[in-house]
Amino acid sequence: MHHPPKLRWTLPLPPLRAFAACLLVSLSAAACSAADPAPSSSQPGAHAQAANAPRQDVAPMQNTSPDTAVTPPDAPTVMYFTYQQDGDGATSYEVQNGSVATFWFGHQFTLDGTTYYTGFSWDTREHYGKPGEQQPAGPDDRANLAEATFVLAGGDAKKPWKFRGQEWTIGALGAYDKADDIDTRRKPLEHRTADGRLLLAVPTSSFDRGISGSGYALLLFNPKRSEDDVDSKVWRYVGSVRTGEDNSAACDDGNVMPCTDSDGDLAFIADGNGLPQLTVSFKGTTIESPGKTRALGAGDAVHYRFDSATQQYLAR
Repeated sequence: MHHPPKLRWTLPLPPLRAFAACLLVSLSAAACSAADPAPSSSQPGAHAQAANAPRQDVAPMQNTSPDTAVTPPDAPTVMYFTYQQDGDGATSYEVQNGSVATFWFGHQFTLDGTTYYTGFSWDTREHYGKPGEQQPAGPDDRANLAEATFVLAGGDAKKPWKFRGQEWTIGALGAYDKADDIDTRRKPLEHRTADGRLLLAVPTSSFDRGISGSGYALLLFNPKRSEDDVDSKVWRYVGSVRTGEDNSAACDDGNVMPCTDSDGDLAFIADGNGLPQLTVSFKGTTIESPGKTRALGAGDAVHYRFDSATQQYLAR
């Protein structure tokens, strides 16, 4: 789904209709604090809301984990606050002009004493014209990534989460009009910078032409982003890193090409007050030449540095 390039955090205007008993949402009289970005939006059809608009309390879904003190908002709630459309409890549904939105990943974290929960969703291109006229999605057609963030207030045990804001677009990732899959075998990684930002590495997996790939999608959280900078974002997708691949589905036991399998570890290397450098260290095997493989070692490590011009992590 294509969105205007300059978007700001916004609060949804219409009240939330009940998805189910576990998705109750009500308006709170508490006004947005000075720490919250001033909400507005340039999304077509969306309504801008004043900076003193009421916050919204969100009831969590039923807590099924004994290790989690407070369960964050569930996927349908996140998607309602992101797209301001009720999906009747679904986690994937059409939102605008044939574009389909799908819940992707949720993460709870604490930064500078505040506990946040952010839910990320991705959406496809919008469809115009007659059915079948749009070109099929290709490897360069990435999915748009959106987010909604909540803050743990703790004042009301039944509605502990307050909606903080959302962004229609924070970047594009994946291929074939779809985001990379979440790799549930691995846990997300976090790095907190000295200047109060959080770099989140979300484990992902992909499959293309017989090769399974693993990696991390990098998401930067900046709660102190400048209100005067219209291009600034609270969350921003800042690139992806590859951490391994397995070509067993394409190599046919070595009859088509040498079979290889590799895996890697991502490490953050602090760099003053700014964003860290990244290093991926590999183990396993790779193709050295036609018909030959070799073991991966220290010399195969890949280093990444954040590029301020592109706002992406690039290999160096």
